[in-house]
Amino acid sequence: MDIFTNDLQRQLLIVKGLERLTRNDLANEIGVSLPTMTRLINNKTPFAIQSNVYKRLTNWLSDHRVVATQDK
Repeated sequence: MDIFTNDLQRQLLIVKGLERLTRNDLANEIGVSLPTMTRLINNKTPFAIQSNVYKRLTNWLSDHRVVATQDK
C-alpha cells in the first residue's frame, strides 16, 4: 500500500482539467477502474491506495508533468 497525497490529487486534477479529460478517459489512460478514479478525484486526502495503482498513476503523471504552483 502507498499513500495518495494531496499533492498527487492536485496534480491529477490539474492535468485532467488542462487536457479536458473526463473521469472515464482518465481511468482508461491510467489503467484503473472508474470507481477507483472517482475515489482518487473526490475523496479527502491522504489515504492508502494499492501499490500497482500508485505506480500507474505516478508513471502517468510523470509523462504528463505540468509545472504549476499556486499559493493557498
